Amino acid sequence: MSQIRKRTLKGAVWIYLGFLIGALNTYFFTHENWFKPEEYGLTQALIQIALVVFAFSSFGVPTFIYKFFPYYHDNLEKRNNDILGVALIVSLVGFIITALGIFFFKDLVMQKFGGNSKMLVEYFFWVLPFGFFILLYQILEGYSYGFHKGVLTSMLKETALRFYTLCILLLKLFNVISFQLFIILICFQYAFITLLLAANLYAEGKLWISFKVSRVTKKFRKKILYLMGLTFFVTIAGTLRTAIDGLVLASKIDLKAVGIFGFAAYMVALLQAPMRSMVAITIPILSRAWKDKNHKEISRIYKRSSINLLSFSLLIFFCIWLNFDQAISFFHLNPEYLNAKWVFFLLGITAIIETGTGVNSQIIGTSTYWRFELWTSLLLTSLIIPLSYFLTIEYGLIGPAVANLVSFSIYNIIRYLFLWRKFGLQPFSMKTVEIIVATTLTYFVCHLVFNQIQGLPGLILRTGTFILLCAFIIYWRNISPDVKPVIQNLLKRFQRTK
Repeated sequence: MSQIRKRTLKGAVWIYLGFLIGALNTYFFTHENWFKPEEYGLTQALIQIALVVFAFSSFGVPTFIYKFFPYYHDNLEKRNNDILGVALIVSLVGFIITALGIFFFKDLVMQKFGGNSKMLVEYFFWVLPFGFFILLYQILEGYSYGFHKGVLTSMLKETALRFYTLCILLLKLFNVISFQLFIILICFQYAFITLLLAANLYAEGKLWISFKVSRVTKKFRKKILYLMGLTFFVTIAGTLRTAIDGLVLASKIDLKAVGIFGFAAYMVALLQAPMRSMVAITIPILSRAWKDKNHKEISRIYKRSSINLLSFSLLIFFCIWLNFDQAISFFHLNPEYLNAKWVFFLLGITAIIETGTGVNSQIIGTSTYWRFELWTSLLLTSLIIPLSYFLTIEYGLIGPAVANLVSFSIYNIIRYLFLWRKFGLQPFSMKTVEIIVATTLTYFVCHLVFNQIQGLPGLILRTGTFILLCAFIIYWRNISPDVKPVIQNLLKRFQRTK
């Protein structure tokens, strides 16, 4: 587990550095003097639609890569390794079909978004290059996982991508580029990190592209096709349930609502940052553990991922909730974003449920029962799409957040029960209860004591006191088995420097 801990921490450093840059980007987007909520909403809607383009183009290729990479790597020489060649051919065919489909249904698209989100219609077809480069990056990212480059891919996707956005934001704010060019450059952000990742793989002699069908492909072709076919629907289902909120809001309300919802979703993403890093690190390790039938290692990863991720998500959730209203006022954000408060609350609870159940999705997805991940993903999508649609019509902005909470709760209960009954795996213990109770009580203490203090002193006192008290409890009660070793190592290094 120390290997995962070290890599997860390294990945988390890049992710949180990326979130600091992302926070600056979000500040520029949401400040009352620079961008309107509907302009921010436009960027969010384009991202969501580009992800849908990627999903329909992928044909299950990323999952094929990280699932079968050990078999190709262990049984083929570099010049004969065709895993990347197969992935590129299949995904290129998928993208062409998707692009043709978009042009065929363009009138329907214009009809759905033309009434409330005219700016989205104006820039709609830029989602094609946007989606294409997301596709290329996902292929190379899955390929890089096999070389244990999860830290690098986290750095690129979480930090380099946001730095690119920061650069073009500054160009726009200083009127070097127009808003139109700014949006176009947003649509090419994945091209930037795709080139960086490809250059790194090439420099290390690990970018092997062969279009000659290898014996591994021939041997596993039926399993590969079956895996691609099923995970293709998993990818579509997963992407649709992520994108549906923005799409429904853009269609039924307007881009301003998309921007406000996107602001809440960005803050919720802070809760999930360690999970993003851990997923990148654990996927190849879990694949290898299932191959070696090492159930003990899988159980250990499951338990530790749960308590670690739950601790982080609760800590960050309460830090934001303590300061939500006053932070918007202090940083002079557009007052319209106050409408995101209860959206953040509901999405935050959803994220806590997701992170608290650990890497259950990755455990199921890398096992021989990966089909179960397909069916539960389809179930989740079948729940969230109609719920989001009807609840948005009924309750407006808060509707998609309620839909997420209900759907993801059911989804995680089903996955939890499956792993428990099938493999005897479950991630919870009394430490789970301890961290929930400790962070909740600490929140109420900080709220009662410091809530009347306004401005920067209030922000610092509430946040600092809450973090210090929670960190003390986690260390004292040894709630996370990975926290003490990290703190002890830091203390040792500090003592050496004296």
